[in-house]
Amino acid sequence: MLDAASDTATILATTLRVALAATVLALPALRVGTRDPDSRLHVQIATRMAGEPVAGWIAPSWPPGWYMRGPYREHPVGIFLLPALLARLGYPADQAAYAANALYQVLTLILVQRLAAAFAGPVEARALGWLLQLLPIAFTYRVRANQEQAVVLFMVAALLGTELSRARRRWALLTASGLVGLVLVKGVLGLLGPVVCALWLLTRRPAAVPLRAGWTSLAGAVAAVTLAVVAYEATYRLAVGEPFLGPYLGRQLGLAAVPRSEAVLAQKAHNLVWYLGRVLWFPFPWSLALLAAVLSRSGRTEARASGLGFVLALTGLYVGLFSLSDRRADRYIFPVYYAVGAAGTVAALRAWPRFRGVAERLDRWRAVGPAALFLLLFALHVAGGRLLRLPTIKLWPPDS
Repeated sequence: MLDAASDTATILATTLRVALAATVLALPALRVGTRDPDSRLHVQIATRMAGEPVAGWIAPSWPPGWYMRGPYREHPVGIFLLPALLARLGYPADQAAYAANALYQVLTLILVQRLAAAFAGPVEARALGWLLQLLPIAFTYRVRANQEQAVVLFMVAALLGTELSRARRRWALLTASGLVGLVLVKGVLGLLGPVVCALWLLTRRPAAVPLRAGWTSLAGAVAAVTLAVVAYEATYRLAVGEPFLGPYLGRQLGLAAVPRSEAVLAQKAHNLVWYLGRVLWFPFPWSLALLAAVLSRSGRTEARASGLGFVLALTGLYVGLFSLSDRRADRYIFPVYYAVGAAGTVAALRAWPRFRGVAERLDRWRAVGPAALFLLLFALHVAGGRLLRLPTIKLWPPDS
Protein backbone atom coordinates (compact mmCIF):
# COMPACT_ATOMS: atom_id res chain seq x y z
CA MET A 1 0.00 0.00 0.00
CA LEU A 2 2.85 2.39 0.75
CA ASP A 3 4.15 2.30 -2.86
CA ALA A 4 0.70 3.24 -4.21
CA ALA A 5 0.48 5.93 -1.57
CA SER A 6 3.79 7.33 -2.81
CA ASP A 7 2.27 7.95 -6.26
CA THR A 8 -0.76 9.60 -4.64
CA ALA A 9 1.46 11.77 -2.46
CA THR A 10 3.40 12.89 -5.53
CA ILE A 11 0.22 14.06 -7.27
CA LEU A 12 -1.05 15.71 -4.12
CA ALA A 13 2.29 17.40 -3.48
CA THR A 14 2.28 18.95 -6.94
CA THR A 15 -1.14 20.56 -6.58
CA LEU A 16 -0.67 21.54 -2.95
CA ARG A 17 2.56 23.32 -3.85
CA VAL A 18 0.51 25.51 -6.16
CA ALA A 19 -1.96 26.20 -3.33
CA LEU A 20 0.91 26.93 -0.96
CA ALA A 21 2.51 29.33 -3.45
CA ALA A 22 -0.78 31.19 -3.85
CA THR A 23 -1.18 31.41 -0.08
CA VAL A 24 2.37 32.65 0.44
CA LEU A 25 1.82 35.35 -2.19
CA ALA A 26 -1.53 36.35 -0.69
CA LEU A 27 -0.34 36.74 2.91
CA PRO A 28 1.68 39.97 2.40
CA ALA A 29 -0.95 41.44 0.10
CA LEU A 30 -3.74 40.86 2.60
CA ARG A 31 -1.66 41.64 5.71
CA VAL A 32 -3.15 38.63 7.49
CA GLY A 33 -2.64 38.32 11.23
CA THR A 34 -4.11 36.71 14.32
CA ARG A 35 -5.29 37.70 17.77
CA ASP A 36 -3.44 34.77 19.34
CA PRO A 37 -0.84 36.22 21.77
CA ASP A 38 1.71 33.41 21.29
CA SER A 39 1.59 33.89 17.53
CA ARG A 40 2.11 37.64 17.83
CA LEU A 41 5.04 37.06 20.19
CA HIS A 42 6.64 34.57 17.79
CA VAL A 43 6.22 36.95 14.86
CA GLN A 44 7.98 39.71 16.76
CA ILE A 45 10.85 37.48 17.87
CA ALA A 46 11.42 36.08 14.36
CA THR A 47 11.27 39.59 12.90
CA ARG A 48 13.93 40.83 15.33
CA MET A 49 16.11 37.78 14.65
CA ALA A 50 16.04 38.43 10.90
CA GLY A 51 17.80 41.74 11.44
CA GLU A 52 20.49 40.30 13.72
CA PRO A 53 23.64 38.27 12.95
CA VAL A 54 22.89 34.59 12.33
CA ALA A 55 25.42 33.59 14.98
CA GLY A 56 23.12 35.09 17.62
CA TRP A 57 19.89 33.47 16.44
CA ILE A 58 20.17 30.71 19.01
CA ALA A 59 19.69 33.25 21.82
CA PRO A 60 16.82 35.66 21.02
CA SER A 61 15.51 38.15 23.57
CA TRP A 62 12.02 39.10 24.65
CA PRO A 63 10.63 41.97 22.55
CA PRO A 64 9.73 45.20 24.37
CA GLY A 65 6.29 45.40 25.94
CA TRP A 66 5.85 41.73 26.88
CA TYR A 67 5.48 40.24 30.35
CA MET A 68 9.13 39.19 30.57
CA ARG A 69 12.49 40.70 29.66
CA GLY A 70 15.94 39.41 28.88
CA PRO A 71 16.85 36.13 27.13
CA TYR A 72 13.93 34.19 25.69
CA ARG A 73 14.14 30.70 27.19
CA GLU A 74 10.51 29.57 27.06
CA HIS A 75 11.37 27.09 24.31
CA PRO A 76 14.30 26.29 22.03
CA VAL A 77 14.68 28.49 19.00
CA GLY A 78 13.41 26.01 16.37
CA ILE A 79 10.06 27.64 15.58
CA PHE A 80 11.74 30.96 14.74
CA LEU A 81 14.41 29.72 12.33
CA LEU A 82 12.38 29.31 9.14
CA PRO A 83 10.47 32.63 9.51
CA ALA A 84 13.70 34.48 10.28
CA LEU A 85 15.36 32.88 7.24
CA LEU A 86 12.43 33.77 4.97
CA ALA A 87 12.55 37.36 6.20
CA ARG A 88 16.32 37.44 5.69
CA LEU A 89 15.74 36.36 2.09
CA GLY A 90 13.35 39.23 1.48
CA TYR A 91 9.90 37.90 2.39
CA PRO A 92 7.86 40.40 4.48
CA ALA A 93 9.05 39.74 8.03
CA ASP A 94 5.69 40.21 9.74
CA GLN A 95 4.12 37.56 7.47
CA ALA A 96 6.99 35.05 7.35
CA ALA A 97 5.84 33.02 10.36
CA TYR A 98 2.34 32.65 8.87
CA ALA A 99 3.86 31.48 5.58
CA ALA A 100 5.92 28.90 7.48
CA ASN A 101 2.77 27.68 9.21
CA ALA A 102 1.08 27.20 5.82
CA LEU A 103 4.08 25.14 4.70
CA TYR A 104 3.79 22.94 7.80
CA GLN A 105 0.12 22.35 7.04
CA VAL A 106 0.76 21.36 3.43
CA LEU A 107 3.60 18.98 4.30
CA THR A 108 1.48 17.39 7.03
CA LEU A 109 -1.34 16.69 4.57
CA ILE A 110 1.11 15.03 2.19
CA LEU A 111 2.90 12.90 4.77
CA VAL A 112 -0.16 11.86 6.75
CA GLN A 113 -1.65 10.14 3.69
CA ARG A 114 1.56 8.24 3.17
CA LEU A 115 1.58 7.19 6.83
CA ALA A 116 -2.11 6.24 6.85
CA ALA A 117 -1.48 3.85 3.96
CA ALA A 118 0.13 1.50 6.49
CA PHE A 119 -3.37 0.71 7.78
CA ALA A 120 -5.87 2.22 5.37
CA GLY A 121 -6.89 1.60 1.78
CA PRO A 122 -6.07 4.07 -1.02
CA VAL A 123 -9.42 5.88 -0.95
CA GLU A 124 -9.35 6.08 2.85
CA ALA A 125 -5.83 7.48 2.93
CA ARG A 126 -6.53 10.00 0.19
CA ALA A 127 -9.70 11.19 1.94
CA LEU A 128 -7.54 12.43 4.80
CA GLY A 129 -6.06 15.01 2.42
CA TRP A 130 -9.29 16.99 2.51
CA LEU A 131 -11.17 15.79 5.58
CA LEU A 132 -8.39 16.72 8.02
CA GLN A 133 -8.64 20.28 6.72
CA LEU A 134 -12.22 20.38 8.02
CA LEU A 135 -11.49 19.47 11.62
CA PRO A 136 -12.52 22.14 14.15
CA ILE A 137 -8.89 22.35 15.32
CA ALA A 138 -7.77 23.06 11.75
CA PHE A 139 -10.04 26.10 11.59
CA THR A 140 -8.64 27.37 14.88
CA TYR A 141 -5.00 27.05 13.76
CA ARG A 142 -5.30 27.82 10.05
CA VAL A 143 -3.38 31.11 10.27
CA ARG A 144 -1.09 30.98 13.28
CA ALA A 145 2.58 31.48 14.09
CA ASN A 146 2.91 29.13 17.05
CA GLN A 147 4.44 25.69 17.38
CA GLU A 148 1.58 23.22 17.09
CA GLN A 149 1.42 22.73 13.33
CA ALA A 150 5.18 22.18 13.21
CA VAL A 151 4.88 19.67 16.06
CA VAL A 152 2.32 17.61 14.13
CA LEU A 153 4.48 17.72 11.00
CA PHE A 154 7.61 16.51 12.79
CA MET A 155 5.63 13.84 14.64
CA VAL A 156 4.15 12.47 11.41
CA ALA A 157 7.58 12.60 9.74
CA ALA A 158 9.16 10.63 12.61
CA LEU A 159 6.39 8.02 12.49
CA LEU A 160 6.64 7.67 8.72
CA GLY A 161 10.40 7.27 8.95
CA THR A 162 9.96 4.61 11.64
CA GLU A 163 7.50 2.72 9.45
CA LEU A 164 9.47 2.96 6.20
CA SER A 165 12.79 2.11 7.84
CA ARG A 166 11.44 -1.37 8.54
CA ALA A 167 12.07 -2.12 4.87
CA ARG A 168 14.72 0.45 3.89
CA ARG A 169 17.18 1.62 6.51
CA ARG A 170 17.84 4.95 4.80
CA TRP A 171 14.47 6.17 6.06
CA ALA A 172 15.99 6.22 9.55
CA LEU A 173 17.21 9.70 8.59
CA LEU A 174 13.59 10.82 8.41
CA THR A 175 12.94 9.40 11.87
CA ALA A 176 15.94 11.23 13.29
CA SER A 177 15.05 14.49 11.50
CA GLY A 178 11.49 14.36 12.82
CA LEU A 179 12.51 13.71 16.42
CA VAL A 180 15.26 16.33 16.40
CA GLY A 181 12.81 18.81 14.89
CA LEU A 182 10.32 18.08 17.68
CA VAL A 183 12.86 18.85 20.38
CA LEU A 184 14.13 22.01 18.67
CA VAL A 185 10.57 23.31 18.37
CA LYS A 186 8.89 22.05 21.54
CA GLY A 187 11.75 21.39 23.92
CA VAL A 188 11.13 18.94 26.74
CA LEU A 189 7.64 18.09 25.46
CA GLY A 190 9.27 17.07 22.18
CA LEU A 191 10.82 14.16 24.06
CA LEU A 192 7.43 12.46 23.79
CA GLY A 193 8.32 11.83 20.15
CA PRO A 194 10.43 8.69 20.76
CA VAL A 195 7.70 7.33 23.05
CA VAL A 196 5.10 7.86 20.32
CA CYS A 197 7.30 6.09 17.77
CA ALA A 198 7.73 3.21 20.21
CA LEU A 199 3.94 2.98 20.58
CA TRP A 200 3.70 2.78 16.80
CA LEU A 201 6.03 -0.20 16.70
CA LEU A 202 4.39 -1.89 19.68
CA THR A 203 0.93 -1.68 18.11
CA ARG A 204 2.08 -2.42 14.55
CA ARG A 205 1.58 -5.92 13.22
CA PRO A 206 4.84 -7.39 11.87
CA ALA A 207 3.05 -8.71 8.76
CA ALA A 208 5.61 -9.48 6.03
CA VAL A 209 8.09 -6.87 7.23
CA PRO A 210 9.93 -7.38 10.55
CA LEU A 211 9.91 -4.73 13.25
CA ARG A 212 13.59 -5.09 14.23
CA ALA A 213 14.79 -2.54 11.69
CA GLY A 214 12.19 -0.07 12.97
CA TRP A 215 13.52 -0.39 16.52
CA THR A 216 17.07 0.07 15.26
CA SER A 217 15.98 3.22 13.41
CA LEU A 218 14.34 4.55 16.55
CA ALA A 219 17.43 3.85 18.68
CA GLY A 220 19.60 5.74 16.21
CA ALA A 221 17.13 8.65 16.20
CA VAL A 222 17.22 8.84 20.00
CA ALA A 223 21.01 9.04 19.83
CA ALA A 224 20.66 11.87 17.29
CA VAL A 225 18.31 13.72 19.66
CA THR A 226 20.82 13.34 22.49
CA LEU A 227 23.61 14.77 20.34
CA ALA A 228 21.35 17.63 19.21
CA VAL A 229 20.55 18.57 22.82
CA VAL A 230 24.24 18.54 23.78
CA ALA A 231 25.17 20.60 20.72
CA TYR A 232 22.37 23.09 21.40
CA GLU A 233 23.50 23.66 24.97
CA ALA A 234 27.13 24.05 23.93
CA THR A 235 26.25 26.49 21.13
CA TYR A 236 24.03 28.55 23.44
CA ARG A 237 26.75 28.79 26.07
CA LEU A 238 29.25 29.81 23.40
CA ALA A 239 26.92 32.53 22.12
CA VAL A 240 25.87 34.16 25.43
CA GLY A 241 28.10 32.66 28.11
CA GLU A 242 25.11 31.28 30.02
CA PRO A 243 23.34 27.89 30.10
CA PHE A 244 20.02 27.28 28.41
CA LEU A 245 18.86 23.94 29.82
CA GLY A 246 19.01 24.84 33.51
CA PRO A 247 16.81 27.96 33.42
CA TYR A 248 14.55 26.44 30.76
CA LEU A 249 13.86 23.18 32.59
CA GLY A 250 13.53 24.96 35.91
CA ARG A 251 10.80 27.21 34.59
CA GLN A 252 8.90 24.64 32.52
CA LEU A 253 8.91 21.83 35.09
CA GLY A 254 8.33 24.26 37.93
CA LEU A 255 5.20 25.72 36.35
CA ALA A 256 3.89 22.25 35.53
CA ALA A 257 4.24 21.17 39.16
CA VAL A 258 2.33 24.12 40.68
CA PRO A 259 -1.02 22.84 42.05
CA ARG A 260 -4.22 24.81 41.49
CA SER A 261 -6.22 23.16 44.26
CA GLU A 262 -5.69 21.51 47.62
CA ALA A 263 -8.07 18.74 46.53
CA VAL A 264 -5.41 16.94 44.52
CA LEU A 265 -7.39 13.92 43.30
CA ALA A 266 -10.46 15.98 42.43
CA GLN A 267 -8.29 18.43 40.50
CA LYS A 268 -6.62 15.64 38.51
CA ALA A 269 -10.04 14.16 37.71
CA HIS A 270 -11.18 17.59 36.54
CA ASN A 271 -8.08 17.88 34.35
CA LEU A 272 -8.85 14.48 32.81
CA VAL A 273 -12.43 15.45 31.98
CA TRP A 274 -11.20 18.81 30.65
CA TYR A 275 -8.82 17.15 28.18
CA LEU A 276 -11.29 14.43 27.18
CA GLY A 277 -13.73 17.19 26.26
CA ARG A 278 -11.09 18.62 23.94
CA VAL A 279 -10.47 15.20 22.41
CA LEU A 280 -14.19 14.90 21.73
CA TRP A 281 -14.62 18.38 20.19
CA PHE A 282 -11.52 19.33 18.24
CA PRO A 283 -11.57 16.23 15.92
CA PHE A 284 -15.41 16.30 15.76
CA PRO A 285 -17.35 14.49 14.28
CA TRP A 286 -14.74 11.82 13.64
CA SER A 287 -14.11 11.45 17.38
CA LEU A 288 -17.63 10.01 17.61
CA ALA A 289 -16.92 7.61 14.74
CA LEU A 290 -13.77 6.46 16.52
CA LEU A 291 -15.68 5.97 19.76
CA ALA A 292 -18.32 3.92 17.94
CA ALA A 293 -15.62 1.74 16.39
CA VAL A 294 -13.99 1.13 19.77
CA LEU A 295 -17.29 0.14 21.36
CA SER A 296 -18.40 -2.10 18.48
CA ARG A 297 -18.05 -5.86 18.54
CA SER A 298 -15.47 -5.69 15.79
CA GLY A 299 -13.48 -3.05 17.65
CA ARG A 300 -10.71 -5.43 18.64
CA THR A 301 -10.19 -6.61 15.07
CA GLU A 302 -10.50 -3.07 13.77
CA ALA A 303 -7.81 -1.92 16.18
CA ARG A 304 -5.38 -4.26 14.52
CA ALA A 305 -6.50 -3.43 10.99
CA SER A 306 -6.78 0.35 11.07
CA GLY A 307 -4.37 1.60 13.67
CA LEU A 308 -6.98 2.22 16.36
CA GLY A 309 -4.69 0.58 18.88
CA PHE A 310 -1.98 3.13 18.19
CA VAL A 311 -4.38 6.08 18.34
CA LEU A 312 -5.86 4.90 21.63
CA ALA A 313 -2.37 4.45 23.09
CA LEU A 314 -1.32 7.90 21.85
CA THR A 315 -4.43 9.49 23.32
CA GLY A 316 -3.92 7.73 26.64
CA LEU A 317 -0.31 8.87 26.78
CA TYR A 318 -1.03 12.56 26.15
CA VAL A 319 -4.25 12.86 28.13
CA GLY A 320 -2.94 10.84 31.05
CA LEU A 321 0.37 12.70 31.23
CA PHE A 322 -1.01 16.23 30.94
CA SER A 323 -3.88 15.54 33.31
CA LEU A 324 -1.25 15.18 36.04
CA SER A 325 -0.31 18.84 35.65
CA ASP A 326 -2.73 21.60 36.61
CA ARG A 327 -1.21 23.83 33.92
CA ARG A 328 -3.73 23.14 31.16
CA ALA A 329 -3.92 24.23 27.52
CA ASP A 330 -5.64 22.95 24.39
CA ARG A 331 -2.34 22.92 22.52
CA TYR A 332 -0.57 20.51 24.89
CA ILE A 333 -2.30 17.50 23.35
CA PHE A 334 -2.42 18.90 19.80
CA PRO A 335 -1.16 15.72 18.02
CA VAL A 336 -4.06 13.77 19.54
CA TYR A 337 -6.62 15.80 17.63
CA TYR A 338 -5.16 14.86 14.25
CA ALA A 339 -4.62 11.23 15.24
CA VAL A 340 -8.21 10.85 16.46
CA GLY A 341 -9.52 12.73 13.43
CA ALA A 342 -7.61 10.48 11.02
CA ALA A 343 -8.56 7.21 12.73
CA GLY A 344 -12.18 8.32 13.10
CA THR A 345 -12.34 9.21 9.42
CA VAL A 346 -11.11 5.77 8.40
CA ALA A 347 -13.56 4.11 10.81
CA ALA A 348 -16.45 6.17 9.39
CA LEU A 349 -15.52 5.30 5.80
CA ARG A 350 -15.60 1.62 6.70
CA ALA A 351 -18.80 1.75 8.75
CA TRP A 352 -21.02 3.99 6.59
CA PRO A 353 -21.38 2.97 2.92
CA ARG A 354 -23.07 6.24 1.94
CA PHE A 355 -20.21 8.28 3.34
CA ARG A 356 -17.72 6.05 1.57
CA GLY A 357 -19.65 6.55 -1.66
CA VAL A 358 -19.33 10.32 -1.30
CA ALA A 359 -15.60 9.95 -0.63
CA GLU A 360 -15.17 7.75 -3.70
CA ARG A 361 -16.92 10.29 -5.90
CA LEU A 362 -14.81 13.12 -4.54
CA ASP A 363 -11.71 10.94 -5.00
CA ARG A 364 -12.08 11.42 -8.75
CA TRP A 365 -10.87 14.98 -8.13
CA ARG A 366 -7.94 13.88 -5.99
CA ALA A 367 -5.43 15.68 -8.20
CA VAL A 368 -6.87 19.11 -7.41
CA GLY A 369 -9.48 18.65 -4.66
CA PRO A 370 -7.34 19.02 -1.50
CA ALA A 371 -5.43 21.96 -2.97
CA ALA A 372 -8.64 23.74 -4.01
CA LEU A 373 -10.09 23.17 -0.55
CA PHE A 374 -6.90 24.53 1.04
CA LEU A 375 -7.23 27.77 -0.93
CA LEU A 376 -10.97 28.04 -0.28
CA LEU A 377 -10.60 27.61 3.47
CA PHE A 378 -7.77 30.13 3.58
CA ALA A 379 -9.92 32.63 1.69
CA LEU A 380 -12.86 32.02 4.04
CA HIS A 381 -10.60 32.49 7.05
CA VAL A 382 -9.40 35.83 5.75
CA ALA A 383 -12.92 36.92 4.79
CA GLY A 384 -14.37 35.91 8.14
CA GLY A 385 -11.68 37.48 10.27
CA ARG A 386 -10.05 40.39 8.49
CA LEU A 387 -12.84 41.52 6.17
CA LEU A 388 -16.08 40.59 7.99
CA ARG A 389 -14.62 40.96 11.51
CA LEU A 390 -16.41 37.85 12.76
CA PRO A 391 -15.75 37.07 16.43
CA THR A 392 -13.76 34.10 17.70
CA ILE A 393 -16.12 31.37 18.92
CA LYS A 394 -15.16 29.18 21.89
CA LEU A 395 -17.28 26.50 23.54
CA TRP A 396 -15.45 27.17 26.82
CA PRO A 397 -12.63 29.42 28.01
CA PRO A 398 -9.14 27.85 28.13
CA ASP A 399 -9.01 27.98 31.93
CA SER A 400 -12.44 26.46 32.60
